[in-house]
Amino acid sequence: MLVIKRFSELTFNEAILLWNESWKHYFSDMTMDLNRFILKIAGEGISLEKSVVAVYDGKLAGFVLNSFRTINGKRYVWNGGTAIAPAFRGMGVGKKLISVCLKIYEEEKVEIARLEAIKENEAAIKLYESMGYVTFEELTYLQHEGVITTWNDTCSDVKVKEVSMHDIQQLPFFKSTTAWQTQFQSLKDFICVIGVNEEVPLGYAVYKRIYKETGELSAILLYQCVIDEHALQEATVRELVKSVFAPAEGSVKRMTINIPKKEDHVNQLLRKTGFSTYVEQVHMERGIRQTNDYRAVKTFSEID
Repeated sequence: MLVIKRFSELTFNEAILLWNESWKHYFSDMTMDLNRFILKIAGEGISLEKSVVAVYDGKLAGFVLNSFRTINGKRYVWNGGTAIAPAFRGMGVGKKLISVCLKIYEEEKVEIARLEAIKENEAAIKLYESMGYVTFEELTYLQHEGVITTWNDTCSDVKVKEVSMHDIQQLPFFKSTTAWQTQFQSLKDFICVIGVNEEVPLGYAVYKRIYKETGELSAILLYQCVIDEHALQEATVRELVKSVFAPAEGSVKRMTINIPKKEDHVNQLLRKTGFSTYVEQVHMERGIRQTNDYRAVKTFSEID
C-alpha cells in the first residue's frame, strides 16, 4: 500500500536518509550531510509542511519538495526536488507524488508551477510532461578552471560599476522570474554590477565569490547576466563577464548557474573564453487551474 504524508512529519534523520537514498544512481552526486540539507531547505525557502513523502508498505520511498513565492503579483511554486528510492522506481510513485502536489498547489492558489530537470533524464521529463508540464527554455551550467588567456584590455564604451540589489530591481529590463535558485530570494552574499554607457544602464550581472579559510579566492559563481535588447550587447556582455570573473590570471573555479541558453551573447563569449558545459537542464512550467473546491490533502492519505 502506498501512503502519502507531509515531509514535516519526518525526523531530521529520516529526512536526510530519504534524501540520500532517493538520489542514488542519479546523473550527478546529490547526496549531502544534514547541515547542508538544512541550509538548502532554508536557502531555497522549501516548505516542509507543503512538501510530500511517499511511504510504500511502511518504507520511505520518495519525495517532492516545494517552495512558494509571490512574484509580480503572481503565486509561483517550484519543485525543489523529486526523487524516488531505487527499490521503488518504475512503480508510479513519482506520478502519485506529483498528483498530490498539484492538489496542494490549488489549495495554495498557485498560478504557475515550475521545475528544472537534467536534459538527459528522459524518464523524468516524460513524467512531468504527462502531468501537464511543458519545456519553455533550456538552462546551462558552464565551467572553467584555471587561468583565462583569451581576454585583452581593449577599451570599451561600456563601464562596469557595483550597485545594490534595489538598483538592479529598478531597471526596466530586470528579470524577476529567472531560475529559482538564481533569484535574489535564494541568494546570499551576492554582488550586483551593471554595465553603463554614459550612465545609461545596458545590462547587469549577479554573482558570488567564494573564499577559502585562508582568504584565498577559490570560486566565482555567475547567477544572472541580463542585457537590454537595445543595448551594445556584445560589448556589455564582454565587460560584465570580465568584471565578474576577474582576475583573469587567477587559477580559480568559475561557473555559471542555470543561465538560459537563449542568452546567446553570454554563452557564446564564455565558450570562446574556454568555458565548457557542465550540466544542461530543461526549465518546465505548468499553469494551475483554479477551482472553488480546495479540498485539503490529508496529512496521511492513502493513494489507490
